[in-house]
Amino acid sequence: MTHARTWKGKDALTSRRTALKLFGGSAMATAFAATTKAADAIKIGLSAAFSGPNAAAGQAMQRGADLAMAEINAAGGVLGGQLSLVIRDNEHKLDRGVAQTRELIERENCAAILGSQGSFIGLAVIDTIHELKVPWFALSVGGVGIIENNRQPNYMFRVATNDREVAKFLVNYGLDKAGSKKFAILNEDTGWGVPAIADLQTALKNRNLEPVSVDKMKVGDSDFTPQMLRAKNAEADTILTFANTVEVANALKAGNKIGYKPRVISAWALANATFPSLASGMSDGVMVMQTFTFVENKRPQAVALFKRLTEKYTDVKDPMAVTFPSFLGNAYDATHMIALAIKKAQTTEGPRLQTALESLGAYDGLVKSYSTPFSSSNHEALGPSDYLMTAWKGARLELIS
Repeated sequence: MTHARTWKGKDALTSRRTALKLFGGSAMATAFAATTKAADAIKIGLSAAFSGPNAAAGQAMQRGADLAMAEINAAGGVLGGQLSLVIRDNEHKLDRGVAQTRELIERENCAAILGSQGSFIGLAVIDTIHELKVPWFALSVGGVGIIENNRQPNYMFRVATNDREVAKFLVNYGLDKAGSKKFAILNEDTGWGVPAIADLQTALKNRNLEPVSVDKMKVGDSDFTPQMLRAKNAEADTILTFANTVEVANALKAGNKIGYKPRVISAWALANATFPSLASGMSDGVMVMQTFTFVENKRPQAVALFKRLTEKYTDVKDPMAVTFPSFLGNAYDATHMIALAIKKAQTTEGPRLQTALESLGAYDGLVKSYSTPFSSSNHEALGPSDYLMTAWKGARLELIS
């Protein structure tokens, strides 16, 4: 099935004038003008969780995209059209994420898709995206196979972290900066957490180490005493984790009951503002890697965007209290990249947009200044040199060295 997304502003204008002459009546003209205006929007889709425990991550991505679109539209839009964000709540469920991706393309005619939380969803939509030939952007998922999918041309792009590189970053940080000696691995049992176990084991092996214990946490379970007891008995001073807030909070509670309080070094899911309350005061010192934060960020783009963020969203007052700043920053940059690619391609047609993304050129973004975000051989806009470490202190996620 072919999905035409090519922008034809001149043809649309001619059709509008012809139709107005034919319709004659002002009421009919008004109705047709409204229809044409709606059709003129260039749509970008966002399928993410906006309900349940992962809702804050979806909100962060939406805010990043909305802020970027407001800037782009205020400057005249793209190819004469205004960008519009079409949102779907997939509730962090695989079947909904896949179905919504297809619906956003086939029914809503979206030119690109901003991707969901959950690497399992990112992996599951690969077939759909390559069938329909529309770019999909990973903003909060690091599954290696999402990008390294053996497709050519490849329609999967990432403005986020790569779990293989995150694993190296966490291990190196623990050894070189946090003083860790013995590591336990405790990941959630999902398409994100399970593959990352091997990534962490490889990262430790590269430093001539092995984990002293390796365990998984079933999402939805509340008692992780056996896992924490194994780590304690193995004398692990540090737990490395790829898991979400509820499970890690429950693991910390289980550890507290058996008198075990290890250092925790985590991938970015623990940036959720709900974590301190879920952990009942045991979140202090938990380290969380990030790609972006407003904390101590003096880049002019970050200073200006934080001002606009506080003006638009009254719940934001403190840079340290911004929930999932990485997801917000990644979504903001990805949205600008899509707009630049549409402008470069002079169309929203998928294959040409994909080619434009691979030759985008320099973009001075929020997360960083990109010399070229993507190429035909590299669809990862960010790398290990862009990773940061933060730590919880009360309800504030502080930047640490």
